[in-house]
Amino acid sequence: MGEPKQLLPFADSTIVETVIDNMLDAKFNEVIVVVGHCAEQIQELIADRAVRTVFNPDYHKGMLSSIQAGIRSLKIADIKKPRNAFSLMLVDQPFITSTLIDKVIDVYAQTEKGIVLPSYNFRRGHPVIFNYKYADAILALGVNSDGVRSLYKTYHEDIHYVNVDTDAILRDIDYKEDYERALNEHT
Repeated sequence: MGEPKQLLPFADSTIVETVIDNMLDAKFNEVIVVVGHCAEQIQELIADRAVRTVFNPDYHKGMLSSIQAGIRSLKIADIKKPRNAFSLMLVDQPFITSTLIDKVIDVYAQTEKGIVLPSYNFRRGHPVIFNYKYADAILALGVNSDGVRSLYKTYHEDIHYVNVDTDAILRDIDYKEDYERALNEHT
């Protein structure tokens, strides 16, 4: 991208603010934002939002290290409750609305499955909800693993797919062309 994509203007704010606001408008009990590159700038930008930030000193090692930093920050007492869960969302997916998030949360609350994720045209997307019982498995993943996706193979029988009618769960902003297209669609 050539610059921190999370800080790029989007709608009436920035990409990171849009994603956080969508999360805050959803049924999450708490929103934790894992920061690394440009941490101070991002923390300053989102200081007025009801989120907890966690710094990942290993952010340069990739997304898995940020996921693991977020999981390590969870309250241990909550992990012991059987249906408690955590969700993973990406900073570059501003099209995932609170309505979409709530749909996945509602299905998690109704199913006995430990992993719930949205699917569009048979493709997995975000947000993903994991029962706390998967926290240790994610923390044990190594740099050379396939990341969290490896759990989808190992625990495929414990996955519930939520069919959705939008590709918003798949779309992210990785390149300037993606960003320009996103801006054009959102104006």
